[in-house]
Amino acid sequence: MTTHFRKITAVVLMLIASTTAFAQQDAQYSMYMFNGMAINPAYAGSRERPAITALYRHQWAGIAGAPKTFSLAGHAPLLNDRIGLGGSIASDNIGVLNLISFSGSFAYRIKFNNNTKLSVGMSAVFNNFRQRFSEITTTNENDPNFARNISVFSPNFGAGVYYYGERFYVGVSIPHLLNASINESGKFEGTDQVARQYRHYFATAGYVINAGEHLKIKPSVMYKYVNNTPSSLEPSLGFLIKEALWLGASYRMGFGKAGGGFGSDAVIGMVEYVFQKNFRIGYAYDFTVSQLNNYTSGSHEIMLGYEFGKKETYLTPRRMSYF
Repeated sequence: MTTHFRKITAVVLMLIASTTAFAQQDAQYSMYMFNGMAINPAYAGSRERPAITALYRHQWAGIAGAPKTFSLAGHAPLLNDRIGLGGSIASDNIGVLNLISFSGSFAYRIKFNNNTKLSVGMSAVFNNFRQRFSEITTTNENDPNFARNISVFSPNFGAGVYYYGERFYVGVSIPHLLNASINESGKFEGTDQVARQYRHYFATAGYVINAGEHLKIKPSVMYKYVNNTPSSLEPSLGFLIKEALWLGASYRMGFGKAGGGFGSDAVIGMVEYVFQKNFRIGYAYDFTVSQLNNYTSGSHEIMLGYEFGKKETYLTPRRMSYF
């Protein structure tokens, strides 16, 4: 077995371990509280003015072939404040595997007398899975599973609900509803196994607490579930200083079927700064506390965001977008 193949095999095994322990098949984001379009189509328009967010994540730095993800998402409310529209493009690279996805989101929003809104959203998702198996050097040159590259187009749909007000939000979502096959022939040759994009379930919530004239506390949580794998729970706590500087920390853990107990994955530190309430820049660092800590220096995530126009131009229950 060549050195290159051993590296690829190690990455694949670690990805399988991560999926088993923390249900990661979809791209993972530490700054989920600022990247709602990646999780829930009902988030579209909720910042109450046109907004665009770009995010780059380098997971498990130092490991060859480890996940690298880029996403660009934009969304806006229509002027009647009933509709939210959004779209995104994302590229997720793991070793010789690459997923490029395009999505369009539509949200219908109901406003209540207490200045809260209930948003119900749907999305159409177009995925292209590319597997460059020919780049892998194997000991068996005649293995049909590594004899050619594969490119598979797989459409899907997503749905979600998002309820929010000036200082809180609660959301549940399924970013893709279909357990679609991502293998061109349906099954790998010589096996009964089928590669699928499995359905993921998300639940998120957050709240803003006044703690003084220039300080707000922002607890939030994300729960993720995939059938037949352990669940993932990620509580976060942030501090917003003078409506501009946000400092936060999260703890990612898995629990459930693989062993039945809790398993630690990462401790996360985050910072975000808002310029003139239009431009945002953020950074997150994941310190790995699982056994992968012996092989990686951690994970890095960078976010850039911009919101167009003045908030007062749009009908809104929020004067300041806290999430």
